[in-house]
Amino acid sequence: MSTTPPTTTPDPTGVALAALDSRVTTLETVHPISLDTLLLILSGCLIMTMQAGFAMLEIGSIKVRNVNHILLNNVMDVCVGSAAYFFCGYAVSFGPTSNQFLGGDHYALRNFESDDALTWVFFQYSFAATATAIVSGAMVGRTHLIAYMSYAFVITGLIYPTVVHWAWSGEGWLNCETGYAYQDFAGSGVVHLCGGTAALMGAIVLGRRKIVKEDEESIPPSAPALVTLGFFILLVGFFAFNGSSQGAMSSDGDSGAVARAVMNTGLSCSAGGIVSILVVRYVMKEEDSYSTLCLTVNGCLGGTVSICASANVSTTYGALLIGATGALACLGWSDGLKRWTPVQDPVDATAVHAASGLWGLICVCFMDKDNGIFYTSDQPTAWYHLGENMLGAVAIVAYTVATTGILFKGLDLIGILRSEEEVEEHHQAEEEVKEEIKRRASMMPSSRRLSFMPSLGSRSSHITPSIKVLPEESLSPKSEAALPVPAPQTGGQASSDQAPSDQAQSDQAQSGQAMPADMPNLRRLPPITDHEQV
Repeated sequence: MSTTPPTTTPDPTGVALAALDSRVTTLETVHPISLDTLLLILSGCLIMTMQAGFAMLEIGSIKVRNVNHILLNNVMDVCVGSAAYFFCGYAVSFGPTSNQFLGGDHYALRNFESDDALTWVFFQYSFAATATAIVSGAMVGRTHLIAYMSYAFVITGLIYPTVVHWAWSGEGWLNCETGYAYQDFAGSGVVHLCGGTAALMGAIVLGRRKIVKEDEESIPPSAPALVTLGFFILLVGFFAFNGSSQGAMSSDGDSGAVARAVMNTGLSCSAGGIVSILVVRYVMKEEDSYSTLCLTVNGCLGGTVSICASANVSTTYGALLIGATGALACLGWSDGLKRWTPVQDPVDATAVHAASGLWGLICVCFMDKDNGIFYTSDQPTAWYHLGENMLGAVAIVAYTVATTGILFKGLDLIGILRSEEEVEEHHQAEEEVKEEIKRRASMMPSSRRLSFMPSLGSRSSHITPSIKVLPEESLSPKSEAALPVPAPQTGGQASSDQAPSDQAQSDQAQSGQAMPADMPNLRRLPPITDHEQV
């Protein structure tokens, strides 16, 4: 007789514990990755909308005719930048390296362990596109499309990624275990100082515009609205830009760092705007409402750029101070550039990004609530930190100046940097200068034209007897008739009571030449001395 083995009933408690353990494992492995991926993807999308903000700000801030050209450049910024970052940008930025200068792997996005790494690629590409868009502001409407595509590829694929590798890869010489401790949380130096310096070099190579057309002197009615719209789009982008620079949300302290970065961004922007409107109205005495709007918007953006380096470590009142002083740095740079240099930056891209970015690198060394000079001034490491950040700033500026200077000058030498309108303006300006020289020369008597040739001797010796020559002492029209006129070289002495008209008629009779009725009166010029001879 066979017996059936007893069936064992699973322990409900054990089953529940096993299911709970599986869920915990999933939460610990899969969910943190998903949360970080969601943060980076959404933030990257918001950062990409800054391209629209730059486009609106450029169209509303400048006086150009070809708006389509500006918008096309912004579209090409995204298209060309994507290709450049795909082929070499990410590899240069974060590829493994042995020289601490450039990355050496992941070209064309190869050799990734999983697709999760592509999240970080997309996020970092949005930063690279922002740095390239900064350059277009200083050169807006003046570059050829081929040139824009060329330098967008080089900046996005090589120049900017090299700086990123130095500072953010963890293996670069500016910030690694065996190198310096350069601190730049969201890119005051890496993104904005690099992009602003490149924009400055582009503006220097282009020089000032030769001709300002009449239709560029008037501001379209939609310009203030476009400037304001562009500002708010950029502000939303900056919230994502600075907040997501933490890079994660799943670890302890990540959420607090993200929240502090976003809050400090808003405070620095507001402080920059308040200081800007006060300075513009009561110090610069600007009365034009449109100029006031543009300068105030630039001050807000300057304050926002300044907080990028310390958004996660600065206190809230420190963010207010950094934003206010960053706006002052922006306005001061802008005013100095217009007053004392021939550089033409129509949207103040260099002031907003280069000046405020440099100021942000300085402020983080003082305002860091954990290691700043204002909080740990008795520790020498805080001052060492300031020196390391200044070394990083000098390295970024020097590298960007050298590379972009060669790039822009090379494009200009081969004749593809300037747009067709820009080249036409140059030729038109040269023709106008030649015509003006000819016009002035034709209005001058032939004998007087010879007097501009110092090699022919004394200037007074070229004045012919057919022209009335008045003595140097005749300074006013009322006294000209009462002053004696020297006798002509052909002989004779004019009496002291002889009128200038009689003297001129005497000169005419002696020379045998007829004097036109509208011949101008020329003062006698002193002879050229020996040391003036050429």
